[in-house]
Amino acid sequence: MLKIRLARTGKKKQAHYRVVVADQRKAVQAKFVEILGWFNPHTKELNIDKAKVEGWLSKGANPSNTLAILLEKNGFKLPPWVEIEKKSKPPKAKKKEAKAPATKPEEKAGEGEEGKPAEEIEKPAEEAKEEAKAEETEKSEVTESVSAEASTDKEAEEKDEKEEK
Repeated sequence: MLKIRLARTGKKKQAHYRVVVADQRKAVQAKFVEILGWFNPHTKELNIDKAKVEGWLSKGANPSNTLAILLEKNGFKLPPWVEIEKKSKPPKAKKKEAKAPATKPEEKAGEGEEGKPAEEIEKPAEEAKEEAKAEETEKSEVTESVSAEASTDKEAEEKDEKEEK
């Protein structure tokens, strides 16, 4: 079966395409039957011999999806048996939304809220530091009280020993 398709020509990063009729089983760069025109994707310019395209379509040559879209955009009327697959891409995610979860570590723990200013986000860290300081002071008080109790125990033992004598 014959296919009307684009065959790439041109330098690296400067693509140009020929509109050719070729056997669909052969590679894109392989021999073709006839050149029907060319397409420049940089300027979106399509130069095509409409009489030749109509002749090949009447003989049963099927245009590729990309070429069918290009022909339709340039006002060429395609036969009713030509089906065009319109591919739709999902909408792109906004960059701000994509970066937001990575910048807020509180959200991972389930505590973060959106829209908080930077000062409010830093407060939990400051509160954690204050709690750590409070724990340290409690520990030092406990050790002081334990040492005070130990000293009172020693004094009590000494008094007991003196009384026994």
